[in-house]
Amino acid sequence: MNLPDNTAVFGYTLGCRLNSYETEALVGELVDKLSGNRVSSPEDADLILVNTCAVTGRSQARSRKIVRSYTARYPDAVIVVTGCVAVVSPEDYSGMDRVKVIPNDEKQLIASMISGVQETTSDEHLYPVFAPITTSKTRGFLKIQDGCSNRCTYCVVPLARGDSRSQPRELVLSQAKEMAEAGYCEICLTGVDIADYGRGLYTNGYGLPQLVEELLAIGSFRLRIGSVEPQYLTIKTLENLVIPGLCRHFHIPFQSGSDRILSRMGRRYSRAEEDELLDAVTSLFPGSCIGSDIIAGFPGESEEDYQQSLTLAEDSRINYLHVFPFSPRPGTPAAEMKPLHTEKITLRSKELRKVSAGSRRKFRKNNLSTTQTMLVESRTLNGRMIGLTDNYIPVYAPELAEEGKLVEVFLSEENICWGQR
Repeated sequence: MNLPDNTAVFGYTLGCRLNSYETEALVGELVDKLSGNRVSSPEDADLILVNTCAVTGRSQARSRKIVRSYTARYPDAVIVVTGCVAVVSPEDYSGMDRVKVIPNDEKQLIASMISGVQETTSDEHLYPVFAPITTSKTRGFLKIQDGCSNRCTYCVVPLARGDSRSQPRELVLSQAKEMAEAGYCEICLTGVDIADYGRGLYTNGYGLPQLVEELLAIGSFRLRIGSVEPQYLTIKTLENLVIPGLCRHFHIPFQSGSDRILSRMGRRYSRAEEDELLDAVTSLFPGSCIGSDIIAGFPGESEEDYQQSLTLAEDSRINYLHVFPFSPRPGTPAAEMKPLHTEKITLRSKELRKVSAGSRRKFRKNNLSTTQTMLVESRTLNGRMIGLTDNYIPVYAPELAEEGKLVEVFLSEENICWGQR
């Protein structure tokens, strides 16, 4: 590839936090290998990296649209496409000039491929081996797991990322120490199914709670955990996670409130078990924020099934939702099921999002007149820096607050960012 000296590199992420983390690592490696620099706009880039998402048809189409736009608008730039679409549907980018498609399982080779400087890699560790330190984020992200061994009937992720694999604890701890030394005051653990951490790697019962305990023993940062799948999230796990320094924020993707639909989805838990998890979180972590995913209009979802999901959505213990209109993914069993009418899916999605907005606002109002600890971020709203409390409330930072630092804040009508998600 013909790249200039001091190559300008831009990274664009679609999809999940795991993708975002890997994008930061890839851009960092490319900058290092090419003796280049990171730029914040694609128009300034010689090399554009696009990390794609295939979790829904909409995200896959958006991935394709972004790449096509970049090829048209920046004719001198080299474009590298990776991520889940690069695995499940690489043909989306066929015929696009200057586009190099590299699948997920070759991400660790991208910098070497582009620079021409070959290095040996190990299959014992998940990519990346070195945590990205210089990033565009205030919060640090740490990958502890990848892939998924569940086979939910609607999900393309196992096809794109393979079975569940865990990063060895020694490497996770060394990466966290690097991030602590770099000054990160909050680290978010990420992966596809982090509740499954340690399975297949350790036989002594070492899992997510034990890893969290060792990480927090490092000190100097608080820890936030990403989405935790209910299949492996047990009451015992939650009891063992009651550790000072863990943020009171749990995102548990239940997907449905109907036992019948959960079974059709291949989800190995019941509505009663959802209730048990909600009870455990609220009792063990007072004041915590609980979010969930719900798929609207899964094939075969009757009005009764939907009402059961709506009842789950309206549960006062759930404080916000990510609503996904059902999207058939090629290669999954659900793609062969008879779909619901698009209009019905749209109406159900709209109603669930309205419930979510009300739940989010109610949770924030219930936290008025409390003192919380927030992480001051680089993002701004109305010209003022904002950040997140440990229980996931966006707040305006106090005057003179320093980006990246933890500060105490008294929550009021005036400093909560009501419109932020």
